Amino acid sequence: MTSKKKIAIIGGGITGLAAAYELTQQARRTNSKIDIELFEQAPELGGKIITKKDDPYVVEGGPDCFIVEKPWALQLVKELGIENELLNTSSGASGTFVFDNNALHRLPEGVMMMVPTKMIPFISSKLISWPGKIRMGCDLFIPKRKESGDETLASFVKRRLGQEALDKMAEPLIGGIHAGNPENMSLLSTFPRFLEMEQDGGSLIVGMLKRQKKMAEMMKKRPASPGPKRTFFISLNEGLGRLVDKLATVIGDEKIHCNRKISQLKPTPEGGWLIDAENHEPTVADALIVTTETYAAAEMLENEHPRLADLLNEIPYVSSATISMAFPRQAIPHPLDAYGFIVPKIANRRIMAVTWSSIKWGHRAPQGMVLMRAFVGGAQRQELASCDDQNMLAMVREELSSIMGITSAPEKSWIYRWPKGMPQYIMGHLERLEAIETITKEQKGLYLTGAGYRGIGIPDCINQGRQAAVKALEEIK
Repeated sequence: MTSKKKIAIIGGGITGLAAAYELTQQARRTNSKIDIELFEQAPELGGKIITKKDDPYVVEGGPDCFIVEKPWALQLVKELGIENELLNTSSGASGTFVFDNNALHRLPEGVMMMVPTKMIPFISSKLISWPGKIRMGCDLFIPKRKESGDETLASFVKRRLGQEALDKMAEPLIGGIHAGNPENMSLLSTFPRFLEMEQDGGSLIVGMLKRQKKMAEMMKKRPASPGPKRTFFISLNEGLGRLVDKLATVIGDEKIHCNRKISQLKPTPEGGWLIDAENHEPTVADALIVTTETYAAAEMLENEHPRLADLLNEIPYVSSATISMAFPRQAIPHPLDAYGFIVPKIANRRIMAVTWSSIKWGHRAPQGMVLMRAFVGGAQRQELASCDDQNMLAMVREELSSIMGITSAPEKSWIYRWPKGMPQYIMGHLERLEAIETITKEQKGLYLTGAGYRGIGIPDCINQGRQAAVKALEEIK
């Protein structure tokens, strides 16, 4: 590049920060003449990642961990030099309970997502009835589907494992990850591995066992990495906000503009992009990476690209909230011998799940206190996420009293709402993405990426952000 070029990033969540980090590193490595500017509407960076340090508590407002199976988050942590701050899930407890028939039942050992892989724990569990267990076992004999293409999560689970497996395992476990409704969730967009396992093993159970064996063989061949062995879920000692802070430091304050609402994005005659921001002078960039929610991207682009905006608005979002509470340990009658519990829709309760945060993670609450977090809303009951603080806390307390026997008030509480915060990959999602990408490829220097497109988890968002940065750099070169 002979003249100095500029790449602008809209959105300061983890996707936008990963994109800005990648551009910063590439520019340093190649000594490139490139300006990087990141615009974030909120006063703080991080998007859904919010860590509140309310001494002596560490409270996560959004996600509290990431998975190591997808390598991109762990790789970034290593690059940032904070690998020594990684935090495994606690060894003092394990597993999850499922609330069913007015009782908490431990999810049987060996159940992977929703697939039983160990016979004795599954048979001895009281969570699934005997007819339900027999129906799940029929997966071993049901032929794999001959038709190719997508289907809903509900359709797939009922076909392979039966209605009870859908109601008590798949809906709260799998649907809960997306806060979604299994009846319209696209399996190819959310969990394509299930379809792959069915095709590979002839049944879901055989496919999962084969996958486990393959993973174990890969781990044996992989050279031992220094340091402690990592658990499937992982966090950071000071919370995930530490990742946001470290990224911001590496990127540099001079490149980051918070409290900057972008009103419109317009292509320029020279092939760049004009960025109109409320109460600020317009900015011109050679390339543009938009990492916001798809409906926010649609609002910025609708004047210039109405068809693209229409497609972006077709991706639905649902609202949710998290309510963290601190209780004295002696106020909780439950032994707290797991990481929390999930609540199926058929239980007809007003919470989706509860994580016993300070049981699952160290460094979250002082001795003698328990920090726990309830989840409200999602596709099935999203109206509950808009309750005011007093009513929401009262509602959650009533649920905890009924389910766990906690009758006393929490000593402290923290509420975080996420209106239209969770994208839904419903049927037709891949076709919508194809149509969106067809249009954006015709718009020089425009890249749309983030949780609304090809993966909602932190590792997926990091990967998408870094990939978009590489593409933008290639184009302006």
